[in-house]
Amino acid sequence: MAMCQVCRRTLLAGERYRTWRWSRRDQTVCVVCEPAARDAGAVRVVDAFERVRVDGLTPNVRRVA
Repeated sequence: MAMCQVCRRTLLAGERYRTWRWSRRDQTVCVVCEPAARDAGAVRVVDAFERVRVDGLTPNVRRVA
């Protein structure tokens, strides 16, 4: 599970995010909060977007229909 470190919201499956660095730590930031991270002095670590994956949840999900 991934969480945006600015708005503290859990990211949904397939949602895009980038990794930013501030306070000597890499932080996950959602697309909506990127301007706030930039204003706070964070530096973008990766230029490309990443997506939340749900591969690890597949064995635990049961179909009900």
